[in-house]
Parts: sequence; C-alpha cells; structure tokens
Amino acid sequence: MSFLLTRRHRFATSTTVEAVPGPSRPVVAEVAALLERARQRDHGAFRELFRAHVRGVHRVVRRIAGPRADIEDLVQTTFVEAFRSLPDFRGDALFSTWLARIAVRVSLRAARWRGHAFLSLEQTSEPACEGPDPERQAAARETLAAVEALLGELRPKRRAAFVLHVLEGYSMDEVAALLNASTSAVKVRVHDARRQLERRLSEPRGPGARLLGGRA
Repeated sequence: MSFLLTRRHRFATSTTVEAVPGPSRPVVAEVAALLERARQRDHGAFRELFRAHVRGVHRVVRRIAGPRADIEDLVQTTFVEAFRSLPDFRGDALFSTWLARIAVRVSLRAARWRGHAFLSLEQTSEPACEGPDPERQAAARETLAAVEALLGELRPKRRAAFVLHVLEGYSMDEVAALLNASTSAVKVRVHDARRQLERRLSEPRGPGARLLGGRA
C-alpha cells in the first residue's frame, strides 16, 4: 500500500504531530464512511483518519513507551499496522478503541526494548499549546517531566494499565480488552501503580516533589 509510509515518506509528507491541527473527532457515521473509503485504498480517507486520531495515539504512545527519540516513528508504526489490518476491523468496537489497542501493543514492544534511544526529560515536550504564554508552557513542561519521571518507574504492564484507566479514562473492562488481560489482573496493576506513585510522591526529594512545589 503506497500510503503506508516508510521513514523516507511519512504521513502527510513528514508532518509531525505538532504541525497537525486538532480537528474535532469525527462522529461514528463519519468514521464508518472514512473506513469504507480507506478499505478501497482512498488516500484522502487515510489522511483524514490519521489527522483525526494522531494526537490521541501520540499521547498514549508517549505515556506508555516514555519520552524517546523515536516517538514519531512509534506513532507512524501504529497507523501503518492499523491501516494494514483494516480488513480485520469488523466494527465490534469504536475505531479509536481498536486503534488504541494497536498503539498499546506498539508502545509495550518499544518499552521492553530498553536499549533504544531515550531522550532526557529536558529534551522533550508535548506539542505546544495555543497562546504565547512562556511561563505557563514552562510550568506545563515541568509538570509533564515530573509525571513522566514517575510513570517511567512503573513496570510496562503496570504503567499501561494505569495510563489507560486513570489518564485515558477507559473502564477496567475496556483496559482488560486492550491489554488482553483479565479484569482482575488489570485492577491489581492499577492498584499497585497507584501505591507506587503515592509512595514516590511522598518522598521529599523524589520526582514527585516538583508536582507539589517542593513541599512533598
């Protein structure tokens, strides 16, 4: 499929997440129409699906895989695998949920490959928000760095369960489906992640101190 792009030819000619505007999420009927066009190899439909979901995928990948030099590559891989697997998508779940499952799989695979090129937290940032407020953006980056430092200490499966349930808002049953695990196992992982994060937040010199203004 020519639209399934390599490193030399990325989605939207090397468009990064920062350059993609945040359109409103298409309604279910619109997504169904786009998926039908995509199955017919309509490149415009591929682009629309990508633009509508790329920020959500980027967020999931970053939170689970951690700050890395290859985040954009992992996001691209998620969409490549998704578009290649479109014939297998039967509509039993929302497309966004099905896409999240692929993003989780790609992210966990990357998280286990610890030898790959990670970035330091100082070298990373989320896509800039609208509005020229340097102080607010700097504070947001500092908070993000502290959160990512804490998440990075969790085991990959525990981190994925916590991110999907607490940060992404999926139910325990949905997380279980996304992770191909039992609901009880997911509950244990989320519980253990909470306890570990709470313990780290209570340490006055740990990464969580930045979240509490140095008063942990």
